[in-house]
Amino acid sequence: MITYVDTSSLLKLVIDEDGSDLAELIWDSADVLASVSLVVVEGRAALAAARRGGRLDARQHRRAIQEFTSLAEGLSVVEVTEQLVSDAADLAEAEALRGYDAVHLAAAVTIEANLLTSADTALCEAARRRGMHVANPLGP
Repeated sequence: MITYVDTSSLLKLVIDEDGSDLAELIWDSADVLASVSLVVVEGRAALAAARRGGRLDARQHRRAIQEFTSLAEGLSVVEVTEQLVSDAADLAEAEALRGYDAVHLAAAVTIEANLLTSADTALCEAARRRGMHVANPLGP
């Protein structure tokens, strides 16, 4: 079974917050974990924002980057191609998704993921409409 992991779920594994326990359970239960290569960019941006916003001190920020990088290196990577970008653009319009969310959904569709995990409600709903099983670490 292929589980597609978006950035919001991956971040819950490195920052202790609501949904972290369920994100860990999803991670540990998966046969294959995959995400788009851009997950690194989005994740690092989110960690930098957490640092700027005071959610992480300097030491926590460094540790979170290390953990995030290590987790990302263990993923099966979906590369960004012209076709993926085109598919994501279509999904952004059809599903009213933000840019990165559309890229995540396009990547999950491309690899025929059995499950998509995200803490983003709009992305989860769009994935359901596309016939995917969904696991939101924040609950239904």
